[in-house]
Amino acid sequence: MSTSGRKRKQQLKPRQDDHRSPIKRRTSFNIKADALVASAYPALADYDLSTADIKPDLTELQLQLAAEGEGGRRTKNHFAQHDLLNDQESDSDEDGYSELNFQAADVFCQDEPDECDPEWTSQPTSTRLLFEFQTPPQQTGLKGEALRRCHGPQHYFNQLLGSRSKFFTAFAKSFNARSAAAVATNAEEMETFVGLSLLISDLKLNLSKDYWSNNTYYGFVGFAKKMSADRYRQLLHWPNFDCLTKSINRQEKVDFPLLNFINERMAEHYVCGQQLVLNDPVILWKGRFSYLQDLPSKFRCNSLLLHMLTEQSGLIVKMQAEIVQPEDSSVWVRNSRQLVQHRNTVVLKLLEDHQNGHTVFASKFYGSYGLAHELAKRNTYCTGLLDRNRYGNSKALVHQQLEPNQIATSYASPLMMGKWRRREKSLYFFSSDCLAIYAREMSMQKTNARPKLIQELDWHLQSGSQSRQQLIQYQAECQDLSTEKKLVIFLINVLVYNAYLLYFTNDQQAKAGCLKTYSEFRLAIIKSLLREEPTTEPVPISPRKLEEQNEKRPVLLTSHRHQAVLIQHNGKPAKKNCRNCHKGGMLQFSKFMCSSCPDKPGLCQDPCFRLWHEQLKK
Repeated sequence: MSTSGRKRKQQLKPRQDDHRSPIKRRTSFNIKADALVASAYPALADYDLSTADIKPDLTELQLQLAAEGEGGRRTKNHFAQHDLLNDQESDSDEDGYSELNFQAADVFCQDEPDECDPEWTSQPTSTRLLFEFQTPPQQTGLKGEALRRCHGPQHYFNQLLGSRSKFFTAFAKSFNARSAAAVATNAEEMETFVGLSLLISDLKLNLSKDYWSNNTYYGFVGFAKKMSADRYRQLLHWPNFDCLTKSINRQEKVDFPLLNFINERMAEHYVCGQQLVLNDPVILWKGRFSYLQDLPSKFRCNSLLLHMLTEQSGLIVKMQAEIVQPEDSSVWVRNSRQLVQHRNTVVLKLLEDHQNGHTVFASKFYGSYGLAHELAKRNTYCTGLLDRNRYGNSKALVHQQLEPNQIATSYASPLMMGKWRRREKSLYFFSSDCLAIYAREMSMQKTNARPKLIQELDWHLQSGSQSRQQLIQYQAECQDLSTEKKLVIFLINVLVYNAYLLYFTNDQQAKAGCLKTYSEFRLAIIKSLLREEPTTEPVPISPRKLEEQNEKRPVLLTSHRHQAVLIQHNGKPAKKNCRNCHKGGMLQFSKFMCSSCPDKPGLCQDPCFRLWHEQLKK
């Protein structure tokens, strides 16, 4: 080939000055049917394409055929929302926030009052808001009947499932309704399936088949004894939870029955306290769950966001799923009204059953004046952090220069916006809760002390807390598992996570110093699911009936020597402080004492009586 011919051939190739080819940029372009135009190939602008004999590039043709094949397979899948999760793509390959390009054109809007962008003043112009929380503190937490059933890790997990046998029977029924008759299952096999799924989250390998490998360096000889690898893949391929939940909304874009089941169980058996937390959502991106604040700020198409309403301990009260669609790019512009309105809609849906007197602590992801204004209409306080450029902020306060350890405030109706400079950077926050008290506290601050409101926000929104990391730490990381399968396993882990926090707060043995760690709690649940430990569910007994049974059995033989007897003082029933509880730092009184020990110590009937004498033997 001559030099001129080679040069002309190079000129006919499409330019490679963009990081994406024209086929990737224009998904509607068909290289086999559409004509070559100068807009797609700028290098052909100076040539007459009607007479030119140009063959298409085979690389571009392969890309087009691959895109068509992938699209055809995707339309065959019945659950389109899960296909979106496997086609995730960010707006660029570089770190940065997605911004719309408005060029130099002017943007006009109606001249009317904007509830999200108020007029700010230097002094409060209205009285502070007073909302009364209706639920007494003693009625919050687990409901009475549910609390009486829970004694130990297994029972808290069973309580969230409702009836354990009914849960796995409904799970198996949902699976059989969706799968073929040849792969039908039963409740016992589904328990083993859930136990192995939790174990996969604990023991992380790159491929799921490695758990069933015969290589000795893996050391997982128990997986094959419980279930074969092929059978586990069959059960994981057809997960279905439709029979578990009462409400299935087919009109919603995103509907996950297992997530709805968790929300229903928490609403049925738990009453949340006055203070609620809206921390950064969990994002499912490229097959891994992370907190959104831990990733670079981008617009991530087809990513899954799990918005969670929690308590300070991390207990998840309610969840809501959202798949970020390509048409949602306008609501992710950093300083836009659409972003504030969209996130307000998400928060109001989370709080639809938790209003009238609650105090919500919001992270920077949700915080805005518009959110506080909407919640104030529903008799709910809102306090949180602010992005510097969030729509509705006081521009004068943002541009105000502060000295180190200086505070400045602005007011809009009953809402306060504050700016505090620690050293180099400034922190922006807002509150609608008791403004007069907070303003007085901030005016009386010491030179190097943080404001009380900032301390309270840090305590509720502590991003590095152990409980928040435990939720992310245990997840399936096998590369051959699809995004939908990882979501199912993650939601099962959420059930265990909530059960542990309820156990940590309410279990009497935990208060006596016998607290299990989260890893030990998970191990107990996994053993019960894999039939390594007895799984009998306790029968609920009323406190009066339990006391009558104890009176009928005044003597409890726990060993060949020591025996527990009812305490009598001057011929009348009495109580003593429990020695074992007192040793652990808790004052607890018991009706029983050991008549065989020289000093006749008071001991709780269970488990302190046994623990005390086991320590004496050592």
